[in-house]
Amino acid sequence: MTEPNELLSDKWLRRAQRLNPYYRERLAWSVPADWPPGAASAEFALRVAAFQKEHGSLTVDGVLGPKTLAAFGGGTFTPPAGEFLIVRGEKLPVPFPVVTWDEPGGMSFYGKKGWTKRRDPSGKGVNLFVLHWDGCTSSSQCFHVLLERGLSVHLMLDGDGTVYQALDLAEGRAWHAGDVNERSIGVEIQNPVRPHRNKWQSPPRELVVGPGVHGGPSYEHLDFYDIQMRRVVELAEVLCARFGIPRELPVGTGGDVLRTLAPSGFRGVCGHYHVSASKPDPGLTLWPGLQASFRESPPTNEASRREAGA
Repeated sequence: MTEPNELLSDKWLRRAQRLNPYYRERLAWSVPADWPPGAASAEFALRVAAFQKEHGSLTVDGVLGPKTLAAFGGGTFTPPAGEFLIVRGEKLPVPFPVVTWDEPGGMSFYGKKGWTKRRDPSGKGVNLFVLHWDGCTSSSQCFHVLLERGLSVHLMLDGDGTVYQALDLAEGRAWHAGDVNERSIGVEIQNPVRPHRNKWQSPPRELVVGPGVHGGPSYEHLDFYDIQMRRVVELAEVLCARFGIPRELPVGTGGDVLRTLAPSGFRGVCGHYHVSASKPDPGLTLWPGLQASFRESPPTNEASRREAGA
């Protein structure tokens, strides 16, 4: 078996010790009698991490969440059927897997600090979709980091392309992007970013050299998986259609996406760094796919058109 210090850092070990009791209660799982007792113990977290390492297709984080539990039973995690996002309490059909806050394996900011209701709960004031990378090894880890920091986000996009919705898109004012929170929807895209964290990703991510933003130097970081890049485009198209968000990116005179702050009041799809001078996320690799999609006619989505009153 792999040595414990090769499986989890002290920080991740402590986090797994906090999360495993949460998932034991939420998912009502049981484990073999020869596993270490106590879901909150370090020994239990390391045993979970060893299983994840041996399985080969799981993030090694020591947390017995829904994906690891599915693999533990010899299967794979399948999001609940009937894919939809929730807007003003209504179901908006979408062509990708979604787990909402009230479904098994879901994550919810309701009842927690770090968000408020929008002044206009109809969502008519929403005109911006903000993309973040989360710096985490899984969307589950991202969710708990946000809880610890008193922050929130509407959507989390995991490494396998599953979208987790934690707040109503129209009614919830997530705390994710400062001054534009009232008029924006945010998504945290799972990516541990730093190259040394690639050892905890399965499969390994590609390493890219990203040109700096805000005048900073170039730097190496982990890229998004292809499925995540495709899902970002799908998400953007669905949200633009439903909320009337312009299918535009903040670009300069030459047509390249800006590496600086977006113009004040920009409406469309942007990165966290476009609305905060202290942030670099989500890098630059998501923009080509969005630009290509936005150059085409918008996809037909009759459900979205009906919701928007078209």
